Amino acid sequence: MNSRLRALAFLPLLLACATAASAGNTLAVLTADSGAYLEAFSAFQAAYGSEVPYFNISQETPVLPPGTETVVAFGGKAANYSYPQGVSVVYCMAPGIFVKKPPPVGKAVKISLIPEFEVIFTKLKQIQPELKRLRVFWMTPSFAAFYEPVRTIGERLGIEVTPVKVSSQEEMPTLLRDALGSADAFWLPPDPLLVTPENLMIMREFSWANAIPFYGSTKGMTKEGAAASVGVSFKDMGTAAAGAALQLNEGKVMPGLFFPADVELTLNASAAKKCRLELTPEILRQANYLFP
Repeated sequence: MNSRLRALAFLPLLLACATAASAGNTLAVLTADSGAYLEAFSAFQAAYGSEVPYFNISQETPVLPPGTETVVAFGGKAANYSYPQGVSVVYCMAPGIFVKKPPPVGKAVKISLIPEFEVIFTKLKQIQPELKRLRVFWMTPSFAAFYEPVRTIGERLGIEVTPVKVSSQEEMPTLLRDALGSADAFWLPPDPLLVTPENLMIMREFSWANAIPFYGSTKGMTKEGAAASVGVSFKDMGTAAAGAALQLNEGKVMPGLFFPADVELTLNASAAKKCRLELTPEILRQANYLFP
């Protein structure tokens, strides 16, 4: 049964449950119904508490049944789709994308790909207690909005955070060399323009050669050589999306950026050793994944 038929099959049930929390007013749109998208959607559906019809936008055009109030989009293609006026959109797994919906034509709530910055920097300080100077590299224009917040939060935690705008891929070696003697560690956000196999290799080689820890924001970055990553799992994104959708359906005021409550900590023992980091028993206990 294709997604359109699935959606229509659920419509009578949704209308019958119009007063329930799920209310038949929520629909999901997936960039693809496999891999990470399906993992996040499964967690979303479990947390939402009832069956939610969905469309695979890579195969068909979403058709929203009458009464649809909220669309939960998984992935950039689904997030960027033009939904009808008045429909609120909760979207996740869409790095670099910020959907704008001026009132009164529905709300747009982005599920963050990372925990709150205070959580990230606090965790990095636990891993590296002597951390006082942190370079944050970014390339996607939307990250500019976080320039001052990361500096302010870092200052509160005793860390001088210096955001560095990367204009081109070729700049990375020079920017890293410029940081020698003025940075105790580097951090990469989930920036789709900056996080490339080549840049990850450059960061890893520079980090290991100079014993300056490189921290990431996804398990994949840790696997590629970051000493640690403080991020959010696909399951946590789906769970957070369910919470945001339920609150929107209840008429609650939601922020434009919604942070998942749980944190995924991944560690790389080899990278930590290269950077002369001692992973304490407490940090090891907190880790969700440990790469050898």
